[in-house]
Amino acid sequence: MNDEFSKDNLHGRLRRDREALLWKLDGLSEYDVRRPLTATGTNL
Repeated sequence: MNDEFSKDNLHGRLRRDREALLWKLDGLSEYDVRRPLTATGTNL
């Protein structure tokens, strides 16, 4: 596996996953997107 293929493959997967995440978040309010869902209040 060459480095260029690996980079392109990883970049493609990251782009696809980012698009999927944005699709899932579409239509949610800013509060719903950011509110912590854990008891400790941890968020990203």
